[in-house]
Formats: sequence, C-alpha cells, structure tokens
Amino acid sequence: MTSPRRLLLAGLGVVGLLACGWGLWFAALWAFGDEGSLPPKWRIPDVPAGTTVVDESETCASGGCSWQVTLAPPAGQSPQELAERMGLAESRNLPPKLFDPGTVYVMAEPRNGQLIIHVGYE
Repeated sequence: MTSPRRLLLAGLGVVGLLACGWGLWFAALWAFGDEGSLPPKWRIPDVPAGTTVVDESETCASGGCSWQVTLAPPAGQSPQELAERMGLAESRNLPPKLFDPGTVYVMAEPRNGQLIIHVGYE
C-alpha cells in the first residue's frame, strides 16, 4: 500500500527531473542555439488571411539556421504593408516559452514584390 507521503515525494521527484531537463535544454539553446538549431514551426508568425505562402524552407549560413517563409501579399497590398500588418515592420525578439526556452528573432524583408520572413534563435 502506498502512503500519501510516498506519492508526494514521487511527484516532487518527477517535477524536479522535468525542471532539470528543461533547464538543461534552455542552457543548450543559450550556448549552442546558433549552431544549426531551429525553433519549432509554431514560433513562425501567423499569416493573415488572403496572403499566400509561396515557399517555406530551412536556411543555414554562417550565423546559424533559420526558417525562411516567402509570402505573396494580397492584391492591392505591398510587402511593406504586409510586414506592418504582421507587426514585422522592424525586427523583433520573441521571449522564451515554456515548450521552447530559446529567444527567437523574427525579421522581414521585402524582395521582388514578396515578403521574406526569417525566424531563428537569437
């Protein structure tokens, strides 16, 4: 028969192990986040209605790896206006989340009538 105290200690042990695992993950992203790691896709900003996703790919360069999403704005809207609508007129950093403890940068650049979004670890 299991006592309530043993259940409590077991529960605290599991929580402690999970917290240690999360801490190690956070430290690894902090130390090596620019070494080929990609943030999860859910960190890519939502695409407004009417916008077409032309391409979505992973890109790697000397600064690390990132998601690259190419968007075609809706008719009558410029890439700059789309960037403003998405809150990407300027580069920004997204804070760590519970299931992704790394800081993520998001930047957008208009190019050839399209908007190119880059999302990667800071």
